[in-house]
Amino acid sequence: KMAVLVGLALAGTAVACAVITMLGFRPDEFWTCYRSDLSICVLITLTLGVGMGLYDTQRHRLDAVTAALRERELEHERARKMALEARLSSLEARLQPHFMFNTLNAISALIQEDPAEAERTVERLAALLRFSLDATGRGLVPLEHELKIVTDYLEIERTRFGERLVYVIDADPDAGGIEVPPLAIQTLVENSIKHAIAPRRAGGRVHVAASAVGDHVRLSVWDDGPGFAADAMRVGHGLDNLRGRLAARFGADATLEIGRRDGGALVTISLPRFATP
Repeated sequence: KMAVLVGLALAGTAVACAVITMLGFRPDEFWTCYRSDLSICVLITLTLGVGMGLYDTQRHRLDAVTAALRERELEHERARKMALEARLSSLEARLQPHFMFNTLNAISALIQEDPAEAERTVERLAALLRFSLDATGRGLVPLEHELKIVTDYLEIERTRFGERLVYVIDADPDAGGIEVPPLAIQTLVENSIKHAIAPRRAGGRVHVAASAVGDHVRLSVWDDGPGFAADAMRVGHGLDNLRGRLAARFGADATLEIGRRDGGALVTISLPRFATP
């Protein structure tokens, strides 16, 4: 391409000189007097032609490299998102079998004692499964839907514990449309059932709270059990999996904190506020 540009420049110069001479605008003496100047002009033309050719070649090469880098970045981002979704799906899948195990145990205990209540529990379980299957693909769900699932789960557990289980759900009325990770609150409640209700003959109390604070959402579950330390979390189990889900989806913008309140365990999730469109 550069050779073509130089050739065109030289040809154009020659044609222009011939035309000027034929028209009589420059006498023959002109070429004798200004031959050296003409040589300089030709050299300048060659230099400009070569320079423009090199510039054009480098510009196209730079554009090609930039496009390749942009495509590589897009591929890297797609791979990162695919890895993230795979990790989230893996963590959610590890939550569901544990949840199913506890729920099916609750139903099996009712079949002989109270068939009608067992039927209602099966209906609640069906709703829970439907929610779980739908929510896994969506990533986030409205808070009001999550709280409905938590209520169904607690009602299922009440069929096991009866009056030993007392629960309260306290949610900000204006926060119902805020989106949260599916089964996040349910995981906290399940942890309270396991540590504060099931081991104690007298049972206990579980308090669920959800509120919007500025640009963040606070989800907390408190129980009046013996409590536990943050280092008591077992790798690969409920709270540890939930913390992994939050970190994978929100990074440092979401936290899961374990504390104590009146001797019992208090687990609080803080995450960015997203509203349902």
